[in-house]
Amino acid sequence: MPYLEGPLRAAFDAWLEATRGRYLPPLTFSEVRKGVQALSSLYVERRSGGRIAARAAAGEGKRAAFATYYAPLHFLMAHRALAGRAAEAFSRVRVVHDLGCGTGAAGVAAATLLSSPPTFHGIDLSSWALDEAMLTAHAFGLKARTRRAALPEALPRAGAEDLLVLGFVVNELDSDPRERLLRGIETGLTRGARLLVLEPLALSAAPWWPAWAERLARRGVEERTLRCALELPAFVHEMDRACGLDHRELRARVLLGPLGTGA
Repeated sequence: MPYLEGPLRAAFDAWLEATRGRYLPPLTFSEVRKGVQALSSLYVERRSGGRIAARAAAGEGKRAAFATYYAPLHFLMAHRALAGRAAEAFSRVRVVHDLGCGTGAAGVAAATLLSSPPTFHGIDLSSWALDEAMLTAHAFGLKARTRRAALPEALPRAGAEDLLVLGFVVNELDSDPRERLLRGIETGLTRGARLLVLEPLALSAAPWWPAWAERLARRGVEERTLRCALELPAFVHEMDRACGLDHRELRARVLLGPLGTGA
């Protein structure tokens, strides 16, 4: 299956090429490969070290890896998670809040699927990430604003015109701030907000997931498993092979909704 089609694919390819152009050069492919391997180790093997996001954005190699490799994968995962019925159900959304946005890939992917282009609002502690998120949003023709702040304190007061996106970020929080974030999300859902959460498929990476899924189901949020085999962008495929990784099937846990007719 093609990773994207039509004008969206053209915009995606142009975004990825522009991002690569900012990092390669001055970095070499080998240096970015080492950054990808370092991030893979950081996320899979060293979760107990804390401050994952800050450590992931430290160093040009890791930043380049995040922007040119992981960001496109996160974009495609968010796109596949929302494609179809969900995008239609979120037609009232006017602002996409990408919480812990990183380079903005997940939130922008969600925004591109809505019938009326929403405003992108990226929130992150990293100034580098916020700069990248603005570039990502503008690459897809979106109006955008950003805010440098931490979760859960930065959670906006969301309502019926808001979509909250958390792409691979909840697992970075300790239990107390994660619980406060969940309560804030529940409050937003009662006011009509919509939600998209993406996390790794392995429960070992997100042991809190079952409790979130159970509580959010009471608010109309559905739990899904994303497994989607598709063609990868050439650079991502090349990096996959160089690192001994395989993303020909995108896999993630998804919380999405509410998807009812009142959405």
